[in-house]
Amino acid sequence: MDVRTLLRSAGVLLLAGLPLSAAPVLAPLDVRKTDQSKLDGQVAVARAGEQVKISFTVTTASDVEVAVLDARGRTIRHVAAGLLGPNAPAPLTKDSLAQELTWDGRDDAGQAAAGGPFKVRVRVGSQAKLEKYLGHDPMTLAGDIDAITVGADGELYVLVDEGFKFGRSELLVLDRNGKYLRTIMPYSADTPAQRTESVGHLMIEGQRVPILFSGHSFSVYPLVCGLRGQSMAWHPKGYLIAASSTGTAREHGPPRYLLAFDRRGGAPEGVPFVGPKILDARGFLGGGGERAAVGMDRLAVSPDGLTVYLNPCVGNAKGLEAFRKHGIYRLKWSDAKIGPLWLGKDAPGQADGEFNDPQGLAADREGRVYVCDRGNNRVQVFDAEGKFLGKFEAPSPEQIGVHASGQIFVLSRMADKSAPSRLLAFGAWKDGTAARLADVESPGVKFLALDPAAEPVRLWAVVRDKGQCLTPVAYADGKFTLGAPILGGAGLVNPSFLAADPERGRVIVKEHRTLRMRQPFRSIDLDSGKMTSLDLTGSDITLDGKGNIYCTDGYAETYIARYDPSGKPLPFAGSESNRIPVQFRSYGPDQGLRGHRVAPDGDLFIIRSVNHGVGATLDQYGPDGKLKKAGLVAGIGGGDSGLGVDAAGNLYVGLNLRPADRPFPAEFAGVMPADNWLWWRKKQMPPPWGYIYINPYLFHMGAVFKFGPAGGVIYGEQLAKKKTDQITSPGSELTNAPADAVAYKSAYLQYDVKVAGSMWSYGGIGTIPASIDGPTPDPGCKCMPSHLDADLYGRVFAPDPFLFDVQMIDSAGNRIARIGQYGNSDDAGPAIRFSGPEACDFAEADGRLYVSDIANRRVVVIRFDWSDAAEKAVP
Repeated sequence: MDVRTLLRSAGVLLLAGLPLSAAPVLAPLDVRKTDQSKLDGQVAVARAGEQVKISFTVTTASDVEVAVLDARGRTIRHVAAGLLGPNAPAPLTKDSLAQELTWDGRDDAGQAAAGGPFKVRVRVGSQAKLEKYLGHDPMTLAGDIDAITVGADGELYVLVDEGFKFGRSELLVLDRNGKYLRTIMPYSADTPAQRTESVGHLMIEGQRVPILFSGHSFSVYPLVCGLRGQSMAWHPKGYLIAASSTGTAREHGPPRYLLAFDRRGGAPEGVPFVGPKILDARGFLGGGGERAAVGMDRLAVSPDGLTVYLNPCVGNAKGLEAFRKHGIYRLKWSDAKIGPLWLGKDAPGQADGEFNDPQGLAADREGRVYVCDRGNNRVQVFDAEGKFLGKFEAPSPEQIGVHASGQIFVLSRMADKSAPSRLLAFGAWKDGTAARLADVESPGVKFLALDPAAEPVRLWAVVRDKGQCLTPVAYADGKFTLGAPILGGAGLVNPSFLAADPERGRVIVKEHRTLRMRQPFRSIDLDSGKMTSLDLTGSDITLDGKGNIYCTDGYAETYIARYDPSGKPLPFAGSESNRIPVQFRSYGPDQGLRGHRVAPDGDLFIIRSVNHGVGATLDQYGPDGKLKKAGLVAGIGGGDSGLGVDAAGNLYVGLNLRPADRPFPAEFAGVMPADNWLWWRKKQMPPPWGYIYINPYLFHMGAVFKFGPAGGVIYGEQLAKKKTDQITSPGSELTNAPADAVAYKSAYLQYDVKVAGSMWSYGGIGTIPASIDGPTPDPGCKCMPSHLDADLYGRVFAPDPFLFDVQMIDSAGNRIARIGQYGNSDDAGPAIRFSGPEACDFAEADGRLYVSDIANRRVVVIRFDWSDAAEKAVP
C-alpha cells in the first residue's frame, strides 16, 4: 500500500504538491504526520564500491531523519530529513514508505569522513517535548510599576508597564505578604472561553487561540498596549476596573475605554471586557506619539456597583490636552461613551464643588465619594447624587483610600515633586469633616494601595527612591511603620536573540527594548539555571560549530566581531583584527538586527539593514572575514528578518510578503479580516478589530523563503517613495524583475513585489515588520524583528506569535509540526507554552531547540523524542 492510500485511509486530505520550479506558495503541502510511525523491519546498510547504501521502510507516513555518526556518536554527515509523502524533500523518495539513500563517505564539509568506525542512525516520528524553562523569575519586573490595588481578600494586584516604547503590560497578583501568586495579563491557558470571548479569541482548526492585538507588545488583551499610571478600582462583585492605554511611541492615539478584568484573568463572566468609551481615537500623531504623556487616571466604584467614577488625569501629550479637565465623570458600564462632567468644571476653581487639579477618588460603604483636590490642598466629599457634604484639609492630596473601619488614608504628592511625598491618616468621616490622625514623610512613594479590610490596617506603597520596590506599610496606634521592601527578582526581562552553547552548558541571551540593550550578554547555565553576565556587549549573536561567538557590536557601532568561547577577541585568518566592518543600523534599539549565521564551512552570512525604511541585503563573507558576495539575496525589505543556513548552503530568509489572493495561511482564511486598516481610522471596524492600531496579521506576519546557494533578488521591496540612490540594493526595482520572477504583494497589500531565485515560501511566522507600507516609516517601527533558524538538514524552526508556537518545516516546505501552544508563565509543563516566541536557535551539539519567549520572559528548551530509531554499523 503506498503512502497516498495509507493517508486517505486515515482520513487525511492530500493536496497536489507543486514542483520546485513552479510558483512558490504561501501555504505548502501539509501532510499531517503520524507520531506513532515505526520502522518496518531492519535498517540495511551495505557498501557498493565507494558508496554506502542505506535502506529502510516505515509503517506510516511521518518525518524521518538519517545521519552518519562517528565513533564518538557525533553527527558527521546529515544525510536526509523531512516529511515522507508527495512532497518529500530530496534525496528522500516521494510517495513511498520505503527509502533507499546513498552516503558518499564524506562529511558535511565535503571532506573524507574521519573518526570511524561509523554508524548510520535512522529516526522516525519526531515528537517535541518540553525539557525546561530557563531565566524566569515571576518577581522580576519587566518595566515600571504603574498601579497597585488590593482586593477584598488582601491580594495585591501590580500593573507593570514597559513604557511608551513598545507597551507590553503585565498584571501580577501577590498575596497579602507579597508572595507571588499568579499573572492575569497575559492570562493563563486555563482561562475558560466564557472569560476570553469578550476579550477576543479566534477558533483555529477547532482550537481556541488568543488574538494577537499588537505585534509590538504581544498583547492578548485589546487596548492595553502602553497602559499608564492609574488608580484601578474594585467592583463589589470582585472584578477590577481600569482605564485603557493612552498609546505608545509605536501605536499612537488609540480610542480609550474602561476595561474589566476578572481577578483570575480574562473578563468577568457576564461582563464585557470593554466598557464605555472615554476618548475618541486620535490616530497618528507624529514622532513619539504619547511618549510625553504624564499623570494618572483615577477610578472608583459605587458600593452598589452601578456607577463608575472617573477622573482622567493623563495629559501633556499630543491629542490629550483637551481631555484634561478639572472635574469628575460618572458612568454606567452600559453607557456607550463618556458624558459631560458630573462634578466640577472645565477650568479650575476654589469654591466648594470646584476643583484645581483633582486627583484620587474613593467611595465608601455609604456611597460617599471622596475627591482629592490637590491644587486647593483639600479633600472634598459628595453624596451619590453629587451633593456637596463637606471637606477636610490635606496638603497636595493625590491618592486616597477608605478602610472598612471608615478611616481615610491619603498620599500627599506635589505636582512638581518639589517636596517629599507624605502619608496621612484621618479618622472616619463625621460631622462634615475628618480629623487628621497621623502624618509621616515618605520620600519616593509614588503609589499607595489600601488593604480595605485588614486589621490592623495595612497599606502597600511603591517607592521609587532608588529604583522601585513594593513596600508594606502598617498603621496602628496613630503611627505608620514601613516594612521591609520587596525587591524585584533577577530574572530575564526581555529575552530576545539567543545562541545555545550546550557543549559549554549554557545559552547566551540578549535582552532588548530596555536599558539592558547596552549591557553585556547574559549567560544561563543549562543545569542550574544560574545567570551571569558575559564580558561582551553587542546587539545580536550567533555561534559557529566550534562555539566561537559572532556578534554585531553594540549601540552605534558598525562591526561584526568574533570572539572565542571564553570571550577573548579571535582575529580572522590573515588579520590581526577580530572585527569586520559592516554597515548596519543597531539602534532604536533593534533596527538593523535582521540575523546572521555561520555555515559549517565557516562562511558568515548576514542580513544588514542600513537604515530605517531603505531596505536590507544578505551578504556572504568567507572564514577569513573577507567579503565573498555582496547582495547574495538582494532587495530585502528594511523590516524583513530571520536567517538560516543548512549544510548544502541553502538559505532560509524571513520576508513579509504574501500572494495577493492568499494574504493569510489557510487556517486563518475566513477567520479574520484581510483588511489593511491604519491608525483606527481607515474605516469603522467591528470589535475587536476596531480596537487595533494596525492589522498585526498583515503588518507583522511574514513567511520563510528558501533560496539556493546562488541566492536571489526581491524586486520592488525597497522602492516605495524612495529614490534609486537611497536604497540598499540598486537594480532591485520592480521593472527589472525577470519574466520568471514570482509575483507577491507587500505586507500591507499596497505594492507589487516579485521574487527571483526562491524555491518555495511558507507563511505564518513572525514578527517580521512590514517594510514599505502600512504606518511607515514612523511609527511603523521596524524594531521588532524575529529570528528563525535552520539545522544542517534544512529543517527550519520559525517563531509564530500568531498561533503561539514554533513552526517546524522541512527543506521542501512541508510543515512537520507546530511546536507548543498558548500559555502564560504560570502554565508549566508537560505542554510547551508560549506567549511571545521571538527567536529560535537549534543546537546541533545536543539536538535541542532553544526559543526566547519575550512575553513570558523566559527561554524554552525543547528536546526531540522519536517514535522509533535504529543504528546500524557501516561495514
